[in-house]
Amino acid sequence: MKPASIHFWRRLVQLGCALAFVAIPFLNRAEINVLAGNFLAFNFAGLPLADPLSALQVTLSSLSVDEVAMGGLISLGIAFVLGPVFCSWLCPYGLLSEWVHSLSRKILRKNRITPSAPLSPAEKQKSGMQGKKLMENPFIVRLSIVLVGLALAAAIVPFPLLNQLSMPGWYSRFWQHLPIATAMLWAGPVILLGMLLVELFTRKRLWCRYVCPQSVLISLSGLLLPARLQVAFKPRCCTCPANDRSCRAACSLELDPRQPTSLGQRVQCTNCGDCVDACRSRGRALGFGFGKAGKAEG
Repeated sequence: MKPASIHFWRRLVQLGCALAFVAIPFLNRAEINVLAGNFLAFNFAGLPLADPLSALQVTLSSLSVDEVAMGGLISLGIAFVLGPVFCSWLCPYGLLSEWVHSLSRKILRKNRITPSAPLSPAEKQKSGMQGKKLMENPFIVRLSIVLVGLALAAAIVPFPLLNQLSMPGWYSRFWQHLPIATAMLWAGPVILLGMLLVELFTRKRLWCRYVCPQSVLISLSGLLLPARLQVAFKPRCCTCPANDRSCRAACSLELDPRQPTSLGQRVQCTNCGDCVDACRSRGRALGFGFGKAGKAEG
């Protein structure tokens, strides 16, 4: 029997997580509190977990270290070892965005990256600069949003301003407000659906690449440990011709997994494993491994 793909297990985890946050408010109303909270601050049987950016804002506002701060540190610790797996394995907006991206590829085929499309002269000329221009700039935009948001919160509004840009936060808050039907009930769906429509017609995962502030700290924390989990490329095992881009076509963030050492690649790759699956039927040049890029297990 053919083993299940990474994509299969990832989808299973994503769906399980998305459904869990649908059920949590109803379980809490039935006084079942083993799970409690939302994607900004969560408690699992007494273990606090929190969005690191939300925890940072609360800590800077209160100038004290509380349970939310500890939860943020635990989340950062996970990202420190496993990389930004929250984005690709747990985030419900990431799941919805991937579905919309897949749909947009089917119904809006213009400019789609095809597995065997030859590289244009312009692409060949830019290939050496890809890590600097095509990959790093989106992260710089997200980092700038975080810095501006923190500065505004410190100078003008003593409020976790960047929480309002948390798509998983809006998702989970919708289900929290649903049983009690508050005025905030429809804010989340309007924001999520609006952005998904934009991504559908642009054929780009714009929010995750250019806006999402929640991904910044977990991406940066993963860079601090060279031995963390990451996608590694073994050139000697690559059997694909130079113009074959199956692995890049598999990446919904438009990264090139054959350049794993570039800074732009390292801060944007979420360890989803789609490129690894695409390479599985070929030379298995891509794989997950702990350590410096290029030391994947055979």
